[in-house]
Amino acid sequence: MSVVAASTRLLIIESAERLIAERGVNGVSLREIAAEADQRNTSAVAYHFGAKEALVDAVFEHRMTPVNDRRLALLEELDARRQGRTLRGLVEAFTYPFAENLGEPGRPSWYLRFCVQAAYVEGSAPTNLNRQSWTIGSALVRRRALEVLQEGGIPEALVEDRWDLVGSHIAHALAGRELVTHLAPQRAQTPRDLFLSHLIDTATAIAAAPVSSDTVTALESRRLESRRLA
Repeated sequence: MSVVAASTRLLIIESAERLIAERGVNGVSLREIAAEADQRNTSAVAYHFGAKEALVDAVFEHRMTPVNDRRLALLEELDARRQGRTLRGLVEAFTYPFAENLGEPGRPSWYLRFCVQAAYVEGSAPTNLNRQSWTIGSALVRRRALEVLQEGGIPEALVEDRWDLVGSHIAHALAGRELVTHLAPQRAQTPRDLFLSHLIDTATAIAAAPVSSDTVTALESRRLESRRLA
């Protein structure tokens, strides 16, 4: 790929990230992304990426490649301290590399909001973490977390939902801070290191929350209904 083509591709990726973060995947067209990237040829996005889904994945790859490297390195550090299979360690491995994309006042970022908007696009990288090399760190954290949750007494039928709740809590909290940092930088915020540590506290608490008798009853009702319909 030529230097010009690579530069154009990066401009389109960064423009797509901004617009999708602010307006959602279905709220922006490829033509608008091309215009935002200063491309006179409105078909430039289609030329470089094809469909919008491929462009969404290109944004994920652009940001997730360094995140993946950092996550794998952090897992190695946690394993060396025998914390790589604890809930807090796994929440840290998920959160800290992800949060490195968080901007500061005067240096806004869009990726955390992009993730909230685009993570569930059909066929996108987050829907299949084992498909690409740059999400293997996320896949490893998820696999370990599901094992630890089940070992900790979370019913098998609920372990995936439980980890998804953890991930959603973290992603939305980071996206919210990103939004405030971008649009209201004058607003006083909890210092970044304290915010992240507290976020990990709350996410770990969600992961470790006991299953209530009401949830056990609802789960048993579902099982009985499934057997009745089988």
